[in-house]
Amino acid sequence: MAGDTGKNLKKLRIGILTFHNADNYGAVLQCYALQETLRSLRPDDEVCVIDYRNPLIEKSYRVLGLRRSVLENISQILYVPSQLKKRRRFSSFRGEFLSVGSPDPNEYDVVFYGSDQIWNPELTGDDLAYFGANFRGTKIAYGASDGGEIKITEEVKKMLGDFNSISCREKSLSEKVSERLGKIVPTVCDPVFLLSKDEWLKIAVKPHEQNYILAYKIAENIGFDDEVERTASRLGKKAVQVVYIKSLRKFFCKKQHFAEGISVEKFLGYIAGADLVITTSFHGTAFSIIFEKPFFVLAFGSRSERITDLLDRLGLQGRYGGSVQNLSHDSLLLMEPTEKKLSEFREESRSFMQTAMEFCR
Repeated sequence: MAGDTGKNLKKLRIGILTFHNADNYGAVLQCYALQETLRSLRPDDEVCVIDYRNPLIEKSYRVLGLRRSVLENISQILYVPSQLKKRRRFSSFRGEFLSVGSPDPNEYDVVFYGSDQIWNPELTGDDLAYFGANFRGTKIAYGASDGGEIKITEEVKKMLGDFNSISCREKSLSEKVSERLGKIVPTVCDPVFLLSKDEWLKIAVKPHEQNYILAYKIAENIGFDDEVERTASRLGKKAVQVVYIKSLRKFFCKKQHFAEGISVEKFLGYIAGADLVITTSFHGTAFSIIFEKPFFVLAFGSRSERITDLLDRLGLQGRYGGSVQNLSHDSLLLMEPTEKKLSEFREESRSFMQTAMEFCR
């Protein structure tokens, strides 16, 4: 209506469906970033994280559970104190930084599905809620990922066809979905890139350590600790490892400081303060780029596309390989400029979100 100031427009309730309840640094940080970005783009609407809890995700983050080997079970028991501390700190982060709402998607007008590996059936147990099953509102997939494991059955294809807009985090997944649906599905950046370095530094907690290289391992690499220790010795720096994968070796290793059960905010601070980051983690890689820190990703087998696609996009292919020792001292500690390419990627991704939301009123 002519002269309408917009005051009569309905206030939308926007939900985010992802792995917000996982005690995983990348999971909660990408959720926070998507929440804050949507709030900045839609200041007049309500943005909440849907408190949906997948049983398999819940089980995978239990402090105690039966493992495959005796050594794994012993290791798990020894790590109980730090795991309980970590759980409290993750709960505190969610309480302070995430607006968690109803677990029922149908209490929202619009649901953003993603980012993270929400379409990985191995992680979710083929949970179709992440494809919008039984949701009657507007469905938008932002940066959905599958870890290379998606199976687009006829049922899944139909659900994907009901999405108003779809984007994926990895080029390989975008191509799969595009081919199956017969339309172009764009690739967007992980939500953590949508916030600036300064925005992340506002919530980061600086560690007391200085002059260190940071190690953070998610995917398995058998020579990881040796690479970290050799590189620290070569550069004359201490080695600090944020413990994610529980290992008995860490109780006997004297060449690294192991930071166990740290808060989400301190995880950010450790990356921001590092002289070099060695990792097998996507979000370890992402935050190294955001904080403009030199890094190296030690190669691993499955599900590496999420990292290699990102490095290809930003022209950082040389930061991935089988050994850190192949890089010279100067190459290790001098970070290539990524500002222009990252800015372009960020703007393309924000544009996708804005366009997807234009049809929601």
